[in-house]
Formats: sequence, structure tokens, C-alpha cells
Amino acid sequence: MPTEAKINQVAEIEDRLRRAVITIGLDYRGLTVGQMRDLRLALRTLEPSTEMRVVKNTLTKIAAENAGKPEITNLTKEATALVLGYEEQVNPPKALTKFMNDSQLELTIHGGFMDGTLLTPNEIADLATIPSRIELMAKVAGGVINPVGNIAGSLQAIIREVAAIIEAHAKKLNEQENSSAPQDNKDNPPKENEELDDGENNNKNDGNI
Repeated sequence: MPTEAKINQVAEIEDRLRRAVITIGLDYRGLTVGQMRDLRLALRTLEPSTEMRVVKNTLTKIAAENAGKPEITNLTKEATALVLGYEEQVNPPKALTKFMNDSQLELTIHGGFMDGTLLTPNEIADLATIPSRIELMAKVAGGVINPVGNIAGSLQAIIREVAAIIEAHAKKLNEQENSSAPQDNKDNPPKENEELDDGENNNKNDGNI
């Protein structure tokens, strides 16, 4: 008869299997305690919600059947650790690949389970090459921002050119107005004792005869 501890353990792994968007089975034999710790750290670094669990195969089988994912029992071969990803499907494969490259350790991957389908080790490796959702969003955002930035730069250049043309035209109009304005040359008033010209003097003399 199963003990209460085992019942609780099955319920716990069942809950995790239900929530996982991807499950990967790998053989952890040959890994030291330190390497297991480094592997867990590598998984959490890339995807904080990802975890690795070591559970007895018999308990995993019961939990998988209870979770409605009996196919996962195909991943439990001998000493198997389950890598469970709860958000990004591609991040756990990416983390495993990065760990193997950095540590120069070759992990034996039994396969995976995702979207109701069993995955081969090669398919797990292929998933590691697919950009994550965040990477795709960054690429899309970059593709949108760059053209907008180019358009904004072009508009600013056009505005500067138009402003320069308007300023030059206004300056030209001011110069034309100044050159065509009448000069304010007022005649000096005649002096009080200024003599009349000869014609006027002659007329006056003729009138006096």
C-alpha cells in the first residue's frame, strides 16, 4: 500500500506535468553533484521557471497517467531526470545545449514531450535553434523602430531645409523693401536775406519804372 509520502510526491509531480509546456527526459548518470547543481543553475538562468526533478520512474509513470500525459513514461529509462519548462518551450532545449557546450559534457537525452507529441533527441536539438518569443519580439521591434527612425530623420532634414529657405526669402524681402523705400531728403529752407535770382530782380525793376 502506498505511503502518504509517496501519494503526496505523486500528486506533486502530477501537478508539474500538467503545467509543463515541455518535458525532457535525460540520463543523469555520470554527473557529479556539482555538475547537477550547475545544470539546474543553467536551466534557471535562461528560464527562471524551468526546473529539473529526479523522481523514481514508477512514481513518474503514475503521475503521467493521472495528468493525462501517459506518453511521458516513454522518457523514463533507467536513471532519468525530468526537465520541466512552464513558459517558453524552446528555452529548456536551449539551456541544455548551452550547458553541454560550456561544460563539454555530453548528456544523453531520451527525448521530450510537447503539445501532446513525443519528441526525439534530434527534435530537441532542433528546438534549441529556434528563437524564443522574447528574441522574436526584439527582432520585430528592431525592424519597426529602425524605419521609423529613418523617417523621423528624413522629416527633420526636410524641416531644416524648408526653414532655411523661408529665412533666406524673408531676408531677401527685407533687403528689397529697404532699397525701394523713398529717401527722406527735406529741402533746406531759404535764408532770410537770400537774394532772388536775376529774372526776379529784373521783373521787380520793370515794375518800378
